[in-house]
Amino acid sequence: MDTDMPAPTYTEIERLLDGWRDWGLSLTGRPRVLAPVPGGRTNRNFRLSAPGLDHDLLLRLNHPDPARLGINRALEREILSATAGAGIGRAFGHWDPAGRFVLFPWLEARPWTAADLARPEQRERLWPRVEQLGKIELDWPTRSYHGYLMHYWRQLERAGGVDAALGVAWREFEPRLRSFDTAPWPARLVHHDLIPENILDAGQRLYLIDWEYAAPGHPDIDVWSVDPAAVAEPFVAEMMAWINDLWERLIAV
Repeated sequence: MDTDMPAPTYTEIERLLDGWRDWGLSLTGRPRVLAPVPGGRTNRNFRLSAPGLDHDLLLRLNHPDPARLGINRALEREILSATAGAGIGRAFGHWDPAGRFVLFPWLEARPWTAADLARPEQRERLWPRVEQLGKIELDWPTRSYHGYLMHYWRQLERAGGVDAALGVAWREFEPRLRSFDTAPWPARLVHHDLIPENILDAGQRLYLIDWEYAAPGHPDIDVWSVDPAAVAEPFVAEMMAWINDLWERLIAV
């Protein structure tokens, strides 16, 4: 899931770079933007020079209204630390206290494409990462998918983004979503947005990135992202279609 975030101005980026001495990194000079990093619509990403370090930096400029999209930055930060420690994700180098941006070491890696996920040998490389993810324990409540989608739905209603046909479909779907939420399925840590672009291939190692939507949840959701035919719970596909559809409608209004 990604949303079109307004492009930052040159002045906004330069203002952030002016604070480089507060980042707690062993920099010997002010970084500068080398290039924007393509892809990604929730945030904007930039490659930075990093004088004094043996690698460049990635600056992720955060979406200014994460709560609107159901993003919990405190949970994301904890998940970033946990997944980096487990060798699944990348560690961040600095987390802006104001929540404006995050800095990561630059990785020389290529994002996967849909063709990668279609190849059995590539999926075989990915499954151990998904299994490792499920073993990470966090002291956070299991996601209520009903509550999550109701958050989107109420915003759409207030914005006049619900037409008659969508309303009818929602009234049929919502009770079944509520039942799914209360069913006794085993929760585990789930990425929730395991699209190819969020898998970085460094050759000998895969990194999962963009953990903004991650939370303890239904394990079949990540399975559905990798190989829909392997999903045991058929309701997951329908629910994810609703999540993605309402998300797209929300950003449009």
